[in-house]
Order: sequence, then structure tokens, then C-alpha cells
Amino acid sequence: MLYKTVALKNGQSASLSWLEEADFAEVVAAVNSVIREDKYLMMVNEITDLESERRWFRQASESGMRYLVARVNGKVVGGASITPFNGKRAHIAEFGVYILKTHRNIGLGTIILQEFIEVARKSGLQVLQLSAFSTNRRAIHVYRKCGFKKCGKLSRDIKFADGTYADRVIMELLLTP
Repeated sequence: MLYKTVALKNGQSASLSWLEEADFAEVVAAVNSVIREDKYLMMVNEITDLESERRWFRQASESGMRYLVARVNGKVVGGASITPFNGKRAHIAEFGVYILKTHRNIGLGTIILQEFIEVARKSGLQVLQLSAFSTNRRAIHVYRKCGFKKCGKLSRDIKFADGTYADRVIMELLLTP
């Protein structure tokens, strides 16, 4: 279902819609493309089991996860989610995003993040949290631009296939005073 159409820096427009099961094959192909880069996501292995993804989606949605899919010219070029915690952390949600290599640096990540900040506020959430590889300077810049503050670092938390390491930067945005 269409959530919003947004203008990108390159003059194109992107449609943002809430993830539906019919989107899975295309979304999984996009996520797998980013996984293969081995630079930005925690996942190492590509997603191969669509039925497992459907089960994950149903369970996560029932727990309050919201997932936006970004399309340009009808093709999936990215996505993002917020996933609320439960219990004593029910006021907090974790944010995650991916953008295809072909559609980075045109403002899409910033737009998606700003949209989710508003969705989180309207949902009554008080804190958004995320983590990023220290080597992903572009993402860290976007997070800071949108108000996130660094609140921690896990040294050498990420080991890439080539044997190099990156720290994991922990960031948060307080949505209420």
C-alpha cells in the first residue's frame, strides 16, 4: 500500500510503501545485492528461503515492526524498518536501512530515516536506536544529520571476509525530552 511519493536529489521520484508479502521476492533480491557487497549489513549469507522470510515478516509485524519499501520506476531500490522492543524496553525501537548501490547519495536514506522518525513519534516511541559499521561513514553522516548521537562503540565487532575489522558504532535519537 502506497505510503508516500518523495522527490530525490537526482530529479527522480521514489514511492514508499509498506512491505507486503507480494513484495518478498523483489525485496529479498535487493537485500541479497547489499549482502554481497559485504560492507554494510550484519548478514553474511544471502537469503534463500522465502517461506522463512514470510514467517519472520508475520511474526515481526505482529510484534509491531514497520517496514517501508522504496521503489524508483517500479523497482525496489531500498527498504527500512523500525522494530520495537518489548517489556521494559517497549518505548524503544531499532532502526535499520539498506539502499542499493545504484541509488545511494541521492537523498533516499535521509528521506526514509526522516519518515521513520515521524512514524516512531506518532506511534508513541521515545527512543530510536541503531548501529552502523564505523567504515560506513556515509550512513553515520546521515544519522547525525537527522539528530542521532553516538552513544557507544564496540571495538573490532565486525570482521569482514577479507580479514579486516570495523568497530560497530551505536547511535540513538531521543524522541521525547
